[in-house]
Amino acid sequence: MTNNNGAAQIVDMEDARRRLSDAPGAAYPDAGAWLAATRESAGLGLTEAAQKTHIKEQHLQAIESLDLASLPARPYAIGFVRAYAEFLELDPADVVSRFKDDVGFATAKPVEPKSFQEVDSAEAADKPELSLLAVVAILAFVLWCVWQVTLPREVRQIGDNANSGAGVVQQRSVTPTPAPPVNVVKARVIERVEPVYPMGCLDSAEAREVVTLSFTITAQGRVSGERVAAATNACFADAALIALRRWRYAPRTVEGNARAAFDQRVELVFQRPL
Repeated sequence: MTNNNGAAQIVDMEDARRRLSDAPGAAYPDAGAWLAATRESAGLGLTEAAQKTHIKEQHLQAIESLDLASLPARPYAIGFVRAYAEFLELDPADVVSRFKDDVGFATAKPVEPKSFQEVDSAEAADKPELSLLAVVAILAFVLWCVWQVTLPREVRQIGDNANSGAGVVQQRSVTPTPAPPVNVVKARVIERVEPVYPMGCLDSAEAREVVTLSFTITAQGRVSGERVAAATNACFADAALIALRRWRYAPRTVEGNARAAFDQRVELVFQRPL
């Protein structure tokens, strides 16, 4: 490139690339992955993080998966990201800036103050004022419309009561229109990995051991926030968790849009090898 004097300048592109690679969180594809990796490295599940940050688990999941549709309005979403980053002992300014870039939050344009033109007093005085008679006429018309709407309608009966002279007021029953059904498709397994029987548990194991796992399926079809809900033998818990983390799902959809599925459960069975 050249400077203002026409002299050539050499730009160290390698140094520029090095500065970008040294930026906080540059090792992760987005802010959500940065937060998720930090949480997992601290040994925390989504449920525990939600309890400690007082942020709903589905909101933390939406932040980690960059699922804007599952997050509240922008100010609240950014506040949740900031609080989540502080809880994980990350620089909240860096994480919030990265999150804004990832989800496409554009910086609001500054509002330009409007210039107000002073109205000349002489011109204002020339404008005709609404007469009192016109105001009374408008109010009378409004009251008449209200009276016509609220007036009960008299319905004459046909048959024996036609000449009785008594009017019967009938009330119309309005049947509410049912809301159209929402098209929801549940998540389904598309890649299942069976657990490996831990031979170190063989001596203390029964012929059949069962581990029940609780987890969340993200909008990308991955397993997140997995934890052991119950186990007949705790020795088999790690093997069950390792297998579940490798499962892949076709995510849950609502009206064709992918959504996270929370509070999922599965039982993994370990049969004693012959």
